[in-house]
Amino acid sequence: MSNQIRQIIGVITAEANSIEQRQIIKGVIGEAQARNLTTVVLSNVYNPYDYDYALRLENDVYKLMFSQQLSGLILIEESFINQQIRQILRNLLSRRQDIPVIAIGIYIEELDFGNVHFINTDDKEDMKFIMRHLMDDHGMRRIDILTGFQGNDAAERRVEGYREALEEHGIPFDPAHVHYGDFWFSSGEALAKRYVSGELPLPEAVFCTSDHMAYGLLDVFLKNNIRVPQDVAVTGYEYVHERIYHAPLLSTYQRARGEIGKRAVRALCRLMTGDDADFTPPVGIWVPGTSCGCDPDPEQLNTELESLRTKLQYEKWNVLGTLEQQLTLCSSLDEFISVLGKHNYWVRWVQNMFLCLYENWYDTDSDTPSGLLTCRSVMPWNDWQQPVTCDSNDFSALYAYSPETSAHYYLPLFFEKHFFGYYVLEYHAPDTYDDVFRNWMKSISIALNFLCMKNDIRYLLQCQNLSEQHDSLTGLYNKRGFESALSARCSADPAPIYVIALKIGVMQNDLSPETQAIMSGLMQKTAEVLRTVSAQGSFCGRVSSQTFLCAGFPCESDTQCERICGKLRAVMIHQAGLTESIGMESMVVNWCRISEDLPPERVIPHLDALLNESSAVLAAQKKLPHAGILFTVRNQLYQTGMLSADIVCKKYVFSAGYFRQIYRDCFQISFHQDVINARVYHAIYLLTTTVLSISSIAEQCGYEDCNYFLRQFQKVTGMTPGQYRRQI
Repeated sequence: MSNQIRQIIGVITAEANSIEQRQIIKGVIGEAQARNLTTVVLSNVYNPYDYDYALRLENDVYKLMFSQQLSGLILIEESFINQQIRQILRNLLSRRQDIPVIAIGIYIEELDFGNVHFINTDDKEDMKFIMRHLMDDHGMRRIDILTGFQGNDAAERRVEGYREALEEHGIPFDPAHVHYGDFWFSSGEALAKRYVSGELPLPEAVFCTSDHMAYGLLDVFLKNNIRVPQDVAVTGYEYVHERIYHAPLLSTYQRARGEIGKRAVRALCRLMTGDDADFTPPVGIWVPGTSCGCDPDPEQLNTELESLRTKLQYEKWNVLGTLEQQLTLCSSLDEFISVLGKHNYWVRWVQNMFLCLYENWYDTDSDTPSGLLTCRSVMPWNDWQQPVTCDSNDFSALYAYSPETSAHYYLPLFFEKHFFGYYVLEYHAPDTYDDVFRNWMKSISIALNFLCMKNDIRYLLQCQNLSEQHDSLTGLYNKRGFESALSARCSADPAPIYVIALKIGVMQNDLSPETQAIMSGLMQKTAEVLRTVSAQGSFCGRVSSQTFLCAGFPCESDTQCERICGKLRAVMIHQAGLTESIGMESMVVNWCRISEDLPPERVIPHLDALLNESSAVLAAQKKLPHAGILFTVRNQLYQTGMLSADIVCKKYVFSAGYFRQIYRDCFQISFHQDVINARVYHAIYLLTTTVLSISSIAEQCGYEDCNYFLRQFQKVTGMTPGQYRRQI
């Protein structure tokens, strides 16, 4: 790179692979190159409509906007469909008001900072063009419009353009011909069904303000033998390059996205020099199809088909290839980069690619990237180049071996709560990557995490010496291993066999990494408890992510099996620490006896059904008044055994009678009896796991009178503590 300080502009977008963003970015890059500017594109990969906690780290890529090398920003704000991600952007942009920002798309109040200038195509004029085409070229007068969300700025402006076009032709505006939707297939499908059913009269034409809604309309019309355009004409808006998948060929309007990208750069350059933006909305073009009665343009149709054939070829390589398998077999970063290099042709027309990783990228315990980035080209013909080490905000560092006007796309590499760095694509001409490239990014992220685990000694220690019949997390049998062991036991021993089922994590919906870490630890503790409780000759397995089974206990009766279940509950509460972590209500226990009516192959489905019934009871309890308080009280009671009704009533401002009533209604047991049960459960735990004397256990469970403890223990369990210890 020359010593002259170059101006770098940044493009902030979501899903740069989408057709709308791609066309805008091509215009941006082309104009930037004509002006001898450098372009850096920052984009996430997934951009879901509903915020996904598991993908939150992908939006850390936008923190690169704080690079002091940036002279201005172009924000394609219409690409951000998620309100929470928009809020993340707002927070970042509020701290970057020292450089001009051009926002492409509808006006968004929360992004209206003093340095942000909004530009867009003129939706109203575009609508008028389409309406004039239908009325002047095809002589239509009865035209319905399907637009987006009611109250949405873009949707309402498109309705306004429709209204003005009607009034220009002397046709009164009728709100009954305006239909609101969500800009997606479902809206078109819903409206088409209303026409098909006769609920709405069929107009001469339906003007859809997005191609996707038009496609939904066409699909339903085709299935119901409504002829387009003979019975009704249909037009779209946006031209998303998916016409080939629907019939008939859609007539639509292409916004001047490439041109707006060019004009965004021109406006930004004026702002960078202190002038006014001076922006004029560009005019798009009509893309004729047969859905309105026009003849399609053969040259344009051929271009679409050629683009589709190219896309299918790249999809075939990415979907049917073995990149994922080869990456997961790598044992070093050099091998990893070599595999990526061999598959470089899978990424459409890219000139260079860089794997940029933070210094601590391999430390899976670290929540924060640290140190510098080390960037290595993965292209096999660049293996002579030395790695580039730089700060994450130093965009110019990658131009040591690149043309000065090349464009770089920074894409986030992450897995769960760990941020590895960035994958950077380099283009020398105005171009972007395809949708299928997301598979490439997904493969790299998963394989990097796998490479971390291969080099993590804790992972190796956890997973060594385990066969396909064992669970890697707990060391117990997995489902296949348990079924095999149970079948062998039933064949060898004619005596009745009892199977006990334990499910933990019931009603747990939190998928955050922190909760998952707690659950993983709890699974391992549960395995330890099962080893403690199970007798010689019994065997246990983790048959699903939350369910454990144990079989082969020396039980002679159902009553004895119930006692073992009680023992299991007691040890889980105290040894596994359920009350402190996820609550004892997150555990359910059931059992069954194998018999002629319940053969071994039906045991797991039968116990699953029993566990689901118990879970349903818990779900119903959770809906009762004051359930949150009552479950908290019960967990504290079983954790300490020393809770009184007076303390609870004082803390939560309950009357004594009301508290006792709602407690019984929720748990089907009185609070007084549950206090006794909690102390007995503590005693069962100590009898099982220690060699303490009976008197010492009575004292630890809050009993000053050992004889009184003996009577209460026998009343709950049906035997004395000594008998319980000997038998169980």
